[in-house]
Amino acid sequence: MNAARYGAAMGRKEREQASWIEDTQTEPLDVCVLCGREGEMTDHHLVPKSQGRRQGVKLGEIPTVKMCAACQGFLVKTFSNAQLANELSTVEAIQAREEVQKFVKWVQKQPLSRGVRVH
Repeated sequence: MNAARYGAAMGRKEREQASWIEDTQTEPLDVCVLCGREGEMTDHHLVPKSQGRRQGVKLGEIPTVKMCAACQGFLVKTFSNAQLANELSTVEAIQAREEVQKFVKWVQKQPLSRGVRVH
């Protein structure tokens, strides 16, 4: 019964590997809005949650964008929540900052598999 279902010549490990390869190849990768690298992304709130609540905005109504951990970490370490809320609440405003442009130019050369540490 199993031989007919999976093919007589295919072993157990080959079946597991084949299904794993199929699963990963069908899922599209997310792209970071700042650096353009593809991979696993987080949802970055364009207005920090604490600032949005102070302005009376519900958490679900705060706009988010897909961003890699390195770019999000850079923003959080470089700018205060007040700056992010008041001056950098759009992707265009973030991209216009010189320090962000320098970071993005550097991080685009780094593989996503490498843990980028932001100081």
